[in-house]
Amino acid sequence: MKLLTRLGLCGFGRFGLLTCRRSIGLRSLHLVPNSGGLETQIDPRESSGSPPAATAAADPPWEMLSLYGRPSDSVVDSSTMAECQTSTGKQLRVSFGLAVPPASSFLHYDLAAGSTPGEEDAEEKGPTIMAAHGDSVLLEIRRSHRWYRSTFDYFVYRAGAARRPSLSLLPACDYYEKFEEPEDGAPEDGAPLSPREQMLLKETTGLLRRGEDELLVVSLNFMYGSCAPRDEAGLCVFRLGEREWEFKEAVPIVLDEGSKGDELRQWHFSESVVPIGDRFLCWVNYLSGFLLCDMAEASPKLRYVPLPVQPHKSRGCSCCEPEPDGQKFRNMCVAGTDIVRFVTIDPRCCCGGPGTSTCVHSQSAFTVTSWTLSLSMDKPITWVKDGVLDCAELWAQPGYEGLPRVQIQYPIVSSHNPNIICFRVKDRKVWMLEVDIKRKAILSIIPSTDEPWTSCYQLPAKLRG
Repeated sequence: MKLLTRLGLCGFGRFGLLTCRRSIGLRSLHLVPNSGGLETQIDPRESSGSPPAATAAADPPWEMLSLYGRPSDSVVDSSTMAECQTSTGKQLRVSFGLAVPPASSFLHYDLAAGSTPGEEDAEEKGPTIMAAHGDSVLLEIRRSHRWYRSTFDYFVYRAGAARRPSLSLLPACDYYEKFEEPEDGAPEDGAPLSPREQMLLKETTGLLRRGEDELLVVSLNFMYGSCAPRDEAGLCVFRLGEREWEFKEAVPIVLDEGSKGDELRQWHFSESVVPIGDRFLCWVNYLSGFLLCDMAEASPKLRYVPLPVQPHKSRGCSCCEPEPDGQKFRNMCVAGTDIVRFVTIDPRCCCGGPGTSTCVHSQSAFTVTSWTLSLSMDKPITWVKDGVLDCAELWAQPGYEGLPRVQIQYPIVSSHNPNIICFRVKDRKVWMLEVDIKRKAILSIIPSTDEPWTSCYQLPAKLRG
């Protein structure tokens, strides 16, 4: 405390509260309550029995990766740098600026300027992050052309403490034409898509670490058309180190006994892909449920699993209907080798019941609820509610003073400790909030100085191993 005050970074304002001014060297404020008010503590998580937190921003135990890369002529961290050539022969160099959550970590890239023969009119965008699992990240570069269709490159970045980081260009995936009916799938100009014109969607493409050496890139695809079956799908699988993608056709989608049979009609699309342990991938629709697949099986299948609760409907106000962006108030993440945690932020009435309040003074009232589920492809599974945090409990926490009392957004569960959840608080400004939902305690609050949209979509990772 004396050191902070001496540096002019900290002091006591009105009412005896600790105040801090923004500084280049002060990235966040960690707070814990004591008998006399507030005190700073380097590692507030040790008292809860949680894994030790990082002691410096250079070595965070986990990271929140922003999906959007930043162009940079210099390497931000040489220990994270890797490079390779694109499919057009350009040199691509990437590195990561890692930060302790709830601050965002960013991909920095340097892509050689100029054009290659046949690509003079191309406008390259990226790279952007599509998926992450542990120390591995899937990247995309898109080239938009003036006179013909866009082309895509996909790369896998691998960090790791025991080896130097690597960046590998993936071979083109040419299996998407198998999912299209001839009369509906042909482009307007009648020409079939070339392999590099095949696009992977970040909403349906996941990354799965299978042990130390094996890494899978998996894309879920449905057959389109009026006669296409809705009880099966296809999987495009690439094993890092191989030369070609593998196509798994007619993968069955199974429902549990007692299902109504219309669940798949409600599961319209995937919003994200969540890897669990070294076996499972979950394609999640945050408004209904997810498709679970055990990638260790020789003949995989997809099991539909409904979410524990459905989004609450508003009381006659169309502006309060659940938004199509399910990730704004819901998130699912790993909580163990075969356990998922689901977090939902739901509006509540001023009387404490579920649903949006019609009271002017309680329009922003909400509760945060967490659930866990042990995964299995064949055995019965049941969601267990294991945490509830009311907005009144959050707003009364030391350190929340001065922040807007609005509904928090975009939860992201820590891949280091599933009891820790980060949120975005947005009014006219944006703050990032780190909360231990088990102890119902605020661990850290920082102002977001980045573009507001960069804090919306982030992925958990462990690039420091």
